[in-house]
Amino acid sequence: MDSQSAVSVVVLEDEALIALDVEQSLCDAGFNVLAVLSSCSEALEWLQSNSPDVAVLDIELNDGKCETVARVLHERNIPFVVHSGSEFDPSYCDPIFQKGAWVSKPAGEGDVSNAVAACVSTATG
Repeated sequence: MDSQSAVSVVVLEDEALIALDVEQSLCDAGFNVLAVLSSCSEALEWLQSNSPDVAVLDIELNDGKCETVARVLHERNIPFVVHSGSEFDPSYCDPIFQKGAWVSKPAGEGDVSNAVAACVSTATG
């Protein structure tokens, strides 16, 4: 897991217990969690001066849907994992979310960290 310790991740989740669980799961898998943010505005501000290797994001945060954040990530070639309580639904979700890997809530143990690892290997491979 040494190679994963160099992989930086930002987590965008507004449910505190889920955020803690995802953060712990990623740390246990050897990833470097740079930040856990609960709103789109926080995320956009953070991304102005930071560039993680991967992001894990919920579709909807405290201040609304985060399609703008997903677009910024995609434009900057930062892969992302969508960690959502629902399946992709084009009538509800912006198509930008299809650019990310999808992990439904509740996720099984290791599902999010495995998806992050897959994003990294796809981006570097």
